[in-house]
Amino acid sequence: MEELKIFLKQFDSFDEEELDESLTYFKKIRIDKNEYYVKEGQICKKVAFIKKGIFKLYYNLDGVQHIMLFFQENQFVTDFYSYLTQTPSRRIIQALEDSVLFSITRKDLNYLYETSKIWGKLGRIFAERAYIVSVQKANRLLHDDFDTRVNTFMQEYPTLIQRVPQYMIASYLDMTPETLSRVKRRLMKDPDTKASVHNSIDPKII
Repeated sequence: MEELKIFLKQFDSFDEEELDESLTYFKKIRIDKNEYYVKEGQICKKVAFIKKGIFKLYYNLDGVQHIMLFFQENQFVTDFYSYLTQTPSRRIIQALEDSVLFSITRKDLNYLYETSKIWGKLGRIFAERAYIVSVQKANRLLHDDFDTRVNTFMQEYPTLIQRVPQYMIASYLDMTPETLSRVKRRLMKDPDTKASVHNSIDPKII
């Protein structure tokens, strides 16, 4: 779990013994490509740190997938709304690659929040992160033009553009695959675009 230890240490100065003890609550799991971490209608009772792999969070509407988020290495993955409200998820989290996770149950994570000041701080940071990302995504779709959306995505997620099918990226950016292809060709000739309504966020926050 060295990757998770390194990730957590950037937020606060953990006592090594306390950190090692807290990590015993995380269990290493493997999820094959196309398998699910959260299914539609399932109450989400877990959070996981991604050691290896990519996941998409999406919902189905009239037979069409609408992708809301991607999760990749060194990020936590969960359906935050279902997790907090303990209601059945209307969204789905599916692996796009063979993946390795360190997963913790809601019960165990709440215990860490209640018994450790550092984990309590981390809980606040993660909740703020979820809020910031959701507002950022919504505002960018409202205010950024297609060129800016694509350029911002390529700058912030340079590896995903190669690892994720283009039609999924198009769904995430709320455009057709054909539009995405046209925009990418245009940006290759002229990469200058309008600034996004939101600047990139400090990686320590997201």
